[in-house]
Amino acid sequence: MNRRIGAYVLPGDVVWLEQTLASYYPILDALVVPVPEGARGWTGAPIPVDAAMKIIDRVDTRRLMRRVSGRWRDTDHPMRAETAQRQAALDALAEEVDWVIQLDADELLPDVDALLMAIEEAENRGLSAVEWPMRVLFRRTSRHVFEVVAADGASRYDYPGAIAVRPGVRLLDARRAEGGFLRVVARGDTSSLQLVHSPGEREHRWEAIGHAQAVIHNSWARTTAEIRQKTRSWGHASGWRGAVYFATVWLPVPLTWRWARDVHPFSRGLWPRLERRALAPSLAGR
Repeated sequence: MNRRIGAYVLPGDVVWLEQTLASYYPILDALVVPVPEGARGWTGAPIPVDAAMKIIDRVDTRRLMRRVSGRWRDTDHPMRAETAQRQAALDALAEEVDWVIQLDADELLPDVDALLMAIEEAENRGLSAVEWPMRVLFRRTSRHVFEVVAADGASRYDYPGAIAVRPGVRLLDARRAEGGFLRVVARGDTSSLQLVHSPGEREHRWEAIGHAQAVIHNSWARTTAEIRQKTRSWGHASGWRGAVYFATVWLPVPLTWRWARDVHPFSRGLWPRLERRALAPSLAGR
């Protein structure tokens, strides 16, 4: 089946943008960038829109990219603004494509063909969204990367929302979609938070990929200067808590990783512990 695939990119984070967009750009038929008014993010803080657009333009060799302008700010409820921005981008693609990729700029998709197979499976089941397991990389050094794992050391994954949706769906809480969805599961995974309970009414699980095919989430795998900036301006928390987290949890991890527990910045129980791994090209090194 010849499916038309689109994507949107939020232009607020440039650290991993070139690598992540390039990983799925070859399969795209359309690309939308929702550009916020005044280059301001969900809380009104400035974001590097111009730098992001230059990177997108460099990757976009077929000149697919189209801008959608809007004002998406809500200081008290930034998640609402984020959801509205994503929905505007999704709606802009409604007449052009059959499915829309909605990966964040710090999420690397290692296997595009596996995603296309999952989209086919979702279509066969009459579903409108595909969720994908994500490996969370917490910190890098020159030789190692520290990855979030389960309490017993087993591999574990996050599911922050759908990474592919039909363009007509309504989004909830950022990129979660209304209606039934396919949750792709890494083989043997029983430790991830979203899998410890039986599937909900809308959830269809499909154990179909290996550990290496999970999305690599580089949200915290940045340089020290980049993390300082992140903790000062992240979308859902700010202020002194970010500075304390940087100084007491993230910064000393190369020395404290064996004993570090419950390391998520604002959700208890989500990231149980860390494992040190050799830094490899497959882990989205720059």
